[in-house]
Amino acid sequence: MKLRDLIDGLAKLDLVRVQHEALAVQSEQLAADIRQALSTPPGGPHDYPWRETGMLQSSIATEIDGLTALIGSTDEVALHQEYGTATIPPRPFLAPLAETHAEPAAQAIGQAVVTALRSL
Repeated sequence: MKLRDLIDGLAKLDLVRVQHEALAVQSEQLAADIRQALSTPPGGPHDYPWRETGMLQSSIATEIDGLTALIGSTDEVALHQEYGTATIPPRPFLAPLAETHAEPAAQAIGQAVVTALRSL
């Protein structure tokens, strides 16, 4: 490949879009895994909050702003479950899963960039 062809290819490549799309995929995967963790019926293992009404589970959403992803809940119960209260122990379900997903998500986003660059 000639240098001029490489420069022209790089000028046409929208790496921000590539990163954004990969970030969206990874964010949705994390949100899906959080929802899955919140599917344990009452009486089952209590590592994560039980799924009593499904409201907490259905409140899990993602929001992407540029190259920043927010994954969380709009349900105030999430805060009580994540950190506990005076009467219930903490049952964190956001932070542990985010920690588990961080490195693989970063690698997947990086791989999407590499794949885009190799397509030139």
